[in-house]
Amino acid sequence: MTPAADGDDDETTCIRALELIFTFVVPMTLKATIKLGLLDALTGGGHALTADELAAAAQLPAEAASSVDRMLRLLASLDVVKCAPTDTGGEAAVRRYTPAPVCRWFAGERSLAPLAMFLLDDDYLSTWNQLPAAVAGGDGQVAFEKARGMPMFEYMGTNRRLNTLFNQAMVQQSTVVIGKLLERFQGFDGVSVLVDVGGGTGATLEMITSRYKNITGVNFDLPHVIAQAPSLPGIEINIFIISFLTLIFQ
Repeated sequence: MTPAADGDDDETTCIRALELIFTFVVPMTLKATIKLGLLDALTGGGHALTADELAAAAQLPAEAASSVDRMLRLLASLDVVKCAPTDTGGEAAVRRYTPAPVCRWFAGERSLAPLAMFLLDDDYLSTWNQLPAAVAGGDGQVAFEKARGMPMFEYMGTNRRLNTLFNQAMVQQSTVVIGKLLERFQGFDGVSVLVDVGGGTGATLEMITSRYKNITGVNFDLPHVIAQAPSLPGIEINIFIISFLTLIFQ
């Protein structure tokens, strides 16, 4: 037998396998810190905070501080937050936390937190359990269709809560992506009408038309999406139906 190559021994590969198995802990911990308001409290604090102070700022019971500390220690190992122990004169060190640069993407106005909350929501995340059935089914259905009995965007029309989460996620993601696009792209000067098919609640068109007054925006989307779209200046709203979408994308 030849010696195992570096990084290919049982111990290394076993640790790697365990890392893959427990990877789910990271996004679920991130979701918890977002939902509990811990990252908002951390980014808005202006100074380093202990787990006790963060628990109090998030209006959690004092007993929650130890769990808050454990969650933030995990996120600190992934550079989501920064952790610095404080010497307390011989007693156990007290950890103080500050936001790392990536943390700003999970708090504040331009935040990806709504996207995380949608992707990790029980009604969406659980559909991934049907991935084996979708692969083995041979009928072309994806995991979501196997789980819910209909395509995702059709299902959204039956689940107002999940539809709201999805729309919020798309608004915030669009704000981030389109904000960067508008800093660099100069191709809208000669455009008079801009149609956004699947434009959600109109966030993308609003950002573009507010900067380019020469453009009239036309937002196309499904009825249950348009129902949550605000009235925006310079943007017309049009509804299309699922059968039309099916005809286009078959």
